[in-house]
Amino acid sequence: MSIEERLKDHMHQAADHLNIPQDLYDSILQSTEERISDRDRLTRKSRSRSIIRNAFVIGTAAVFIVVVIVSSAFISPVMAETLSRIPMMHNVFKLAGDLGLKAAEQKGLATETDYYDTHEGYTLTASQAMFDGMRGAIALQLDEAGHPASLFDPFARGQSEASSLKSKGSFQVMRAFINGTEESITWDIGPGNDAESAIVTITGASSDQAARRPVLPETFNLTLEVRLEMIPEPFILQIPMRKNTDNHILYPEAEKSSRQVSWRLEEMERSPVSTRMELVLKETSSDERTIYFEVVGQDGTEIKIIDLYANDMKQGYRRLDMLYEPLPSDHQSFTIKPFRYVYGDSPDAWEKEYIKDLELTVPIEGND
Repeated sequence: MSIEERLKDHMHQAADHLNIPQDLYDSILQSTEERISDRDRLTRKSRSRSIIRNAFVIGTAAVFIVVVIVSSAFISPVMAETLSRIPMMHNVFKLAGDLGLKAAEQKGLATETDYYDTHEGYTLTASQAMFDGMRGAIALQLDEAGHPASLFDPFARGQSEASSLKSKGSFQVMRAFINGTEESITWDIGPGNDAESAIVTITGASSDQAARRPVLPETFNLTLEVRLEMIPEPFILQIPMRKNTDNHILYPEAEKSSRQVSWRLEEMERSPVSTRMELVLKETSSDERTIYFEVVGQDGTEIKIIDLYANDMKQGYRRLDMLYEPLPSDHQSFTIKPFRYVYGDSPDAWEKEYIKDLELTVPIEGND
């Protein structure tokens, strides 16, 4: 019997034996029946009371089961370990700061998984996965003997990279493989919804600086080899990935030039989870600072960038393949705002210097 079936069985057993205070039951019943018409109350009163009572009992039992599960020895240690990884209790995508991953969760595009590996009492679990053809995302969670353990704490990592100051089990380094090879892939790791979780992002990449970004296959086997601090053995997670979005590819007629800089938006790909823009940049300016491209929705909200891949072309041209969080589906346009950084004493002190003459608002084709 699966975990879900066992939980349902426990819930119905509890419902059969659960005594509800009569005054509480009567109060809820009265409140519900006030919403039923006089005609329906006369013809369906008995049936309504039965349905209401059954629903209330089972609902109360469900709450009771959850409380018992997480607060007592109601289940075996083996089942407790499995339940500790149930996605409904650890929904990283839903609570993370990435709007695309939140959308994936809301639209049913995120797959709940339970791939894990254990060493020295630490269990690393891939609890969720998502792939829209442009990026893959995997939610990682760490626990020690059934209790949450610190995996990726951005604040602690920012304080020092010295291993002596990192806790056992915190993230150290990782390798990623698609169908057994590390070619044509790159990865990044960032915070999840707490220090016990992290999100790994997988995108296509090439070691050839003149090559365009490789397209990831629609289905592949992803292997993550994760090393954690003070644990010699790597954690191996093997996760099947499958694209499950219908992407739209557009070819906007958008370009802008000013003085010694010009850019042209050649291709745009959209999914509910990500927006990809392929742009060609030509620059002959003596300013050696890199030009970046901020994207702003029609309401003025910045669309956060996820990944930037660049490859050199002939005659001084450079192709930028930029991956952003999704543009809202109801937006009719967006604005591209090129800028350079004005560097301060630290990255926190850097400021954006926008190049106003190169800004352009681009209409979105196909939106009514």
